[in-house]
This record gives sequence, C-alpha cells and structure tokens, in this order.
Amino acid sequence: MLGAGAPHGTMEVWIMSDATTNTADNGFEYIPDPQGEAAQINEIAELTKQLQDMRYPDAQIKLRGVHPKSHGCVKAQFEVLPDLDEQFQVGLFAQAGKKYDALIRFSNASVRVEPDLKGDANGSRGMAIKVLGVEGTVLIDDQGKQNQDFLMINTPAFAFANVEDYLRLTKIILENNDVPDLFFAPLQVDIPGITGEQKLRILNSFKIVQMIKAKPVANPLDVQYFSAAPFLFGPDRVMKFSAAPEGGEKPQVLPGNPSDDYLREALTATLEGNVDVVFDFKVQVRGKEEGLGIEDATSIWDDKQFPFVNMAKITIRAPQRDINTPKALERCENLVFNPWHSLAAHQPLGGVNRLRKPVYLSSAEHRGA
Repeated sequence: MLGAGAPHGTMEVWIMSDATTNTADNGFEYIPDPQGEAAQINEIAELTKQLQDMRYPDAQIKLRGVHPKSHGCVKAQFEVLPDLDEQFQVGLFAQAGKKYDALIRFSNASVRVEPDLKGDANGSRGMAIKVLGVEGTVLIDDQGKQNQDFLMINTPAFAFANVEDYLRLTKIILENNDVPDLFFAPLQVDIPGITGEQKLRILNSFKIVQMIKAKPVANPLDVQYFSAAPFLFGPDRVMKFSAAPEGGEKPQVLPGNPSDDYLREALTATLEGNVDVVFDFKVQVRGKEEGLGIEDATSIWDDKQFPFVNMAKITIRAPQRDINTPKALERCENLVFNPWHSLAAHQPLGGVNRLRKPVYLSSAEHRGA
C-alpha cells in the first residue's frame, strides 16, 4: 500500500495482489496481469510527457496532460451533513457536521486549450474539488499537505474502459497530432490484433463519446458531475460520487454565437452576483456484490437501483470577483489534483484509477507544479 508522503515524482506502480488470484488486498480489484499492467501504465506516463512536449514546445509553458483549460478556480466550503446517517459516517464523512475549506477548479477535458465549443460539438467538462486539511491516513500527500481530492466529469462514465485501451489511445493521439479518430477505426475495418472483445469496448467508447458531444453545458455551475470510476467507502464497501446543483441541473441553453471562453464568462458572471452557488455531494454505496464493474471505467451504476445519498453540502460563496486576476490565475494553474490525494478510506479502485496515480504525478512534475 501507498504510505503518506510518497515522493512527488514517483513512477513506480504499487499493486498489492494475491499471487494466486490477482485480487488486490482491498477485495474489490482484479488485475489479470499485474506486471503487464504496470508496464503499460509506465509507458503511458512516459508518452504523456512526450505529448506535453509536443503541445508546448516552449519549455517555460507546459500545461496539464489532461484538463488543461480552466474556467476558473473558486473558494468553497465542504460541510458534512449534520444529520448524516451513522452508516455513512466513514472516512471524510466520519464527523457529521464537520466543515472544511475547499478549492474547486472547473475545466474542459480536452487535451488542448481550445474553444469551449468546437463547431456544434460539446466536450467533456470537469469539476475538481480539493478538500483542505483532512484528518487521517492519506495515500499521497498534496505538496506536503493532507487534502482530499474529488475529480469528476459531467457524464457518469469514462469514455475508455481500462489501461489497455488508454495505452492504445495515447499512442494514436501522439502519432496523429492529438487526433483520436483512428482509435475507432476497428469499427469500420478489420485491424490485425484487435479482438472481438476489444471491438465491443471500442463500440462502447464510441457511444459514450457521442453522448458527450451531444450534451450541452451553458454554465459549469449548473450541471451535475460524476466520479465515473469507483472508490473505497471504508474497508468493505465501494462508492461512486457526484456533485449536483442544489435542486437539480438547470436547463442548458447555449448562448447565441458563444465566444471561445463562454464557460469562463458564465462562471464569472454568476459569481459576480450575490447569490451563493450550492452543490449537493452525494454517493452511491455498494458492498461486495456482482456487477460492480470495478475494472471497466465505462460501466454505470443504475441510480434507480442504487440511488445517490446526500452526504455533504458544497457552498461557493458569492461574490467572488477576483477569479480572473493574474494572481488568481497563477494560483489556479499551480494547483495539483490527483485522485490519490485521498484518505485511505476512499482509495481509488480499478485500472483507470491505478493508471491515474503515476500519470498525474508525472504530468505535474513535468510541468513544474
């Protein structure tokens, strides 16, 4: 297991598994080929640095490997609900009514800084919450501090299922100047080495990408975000989490002739007013049962069968009128988010999360954060 204070540039992949079954010691993960996966993850981390160099040839300017375009970083309060049921008082939520300061970064998931709307295609949007000064054992410290990061996107599933698929995608975008289209080529032509099982995953990825493109976001403060991947919820349960605007998502009507940065403009305009923005932080919690999809990041838990439970309230105080000052922009860019900035009680699970640990560390180190 990772210990607190793991070195920030660590590239080794820690995978604790049973030598016979390849089941991780948390009892939820299954790694069919731990050594092979570790090699793939390290290759992705190295390729990610090459992609950063390709995108930002000026050594003084290197942005994140993913989510490089920010719409703004804001200050918030993260309050565990005072009447939280005892069965959910786990990890960060162990003390009902506990209040934490937090920072939130809203962003685009595209790998380059581009217009928020490309033609008529929408993109994946992100919300990353950094809960400050948490108590307990953390998996990786956050630049010497104990923080809990919750990273989310505005769809309930990732577009790519596992490490193998993400490695193939990374190679394709490196070889084709960030154009991923060839990833989906096996849906049209037979490609040697692509199995039927891979084709099914590629088809599922294609469907999710189309869903993302069809989902408009007019204001990043008005939509729901999801963890997509699973995380521990104490020693014997697992969760997926979400942040939803209090009262539910608002209708998303895009402005006419939107500017390249219309999402930043919408966020800024909202927080220049005097009305606080409130999100409900909620989780789906399950035990050790069938259908968890731990190793498939495209899987979705049916929220009718496994309803979300409100755990905390996130309040973004208004007004916040300094979001776009040079100092605020610099602070925002220097923030480092990683799902492994986490209490051990909420350890990230599954291949994509195992991938994110060294890749995010490597990307942050490479850009000098």
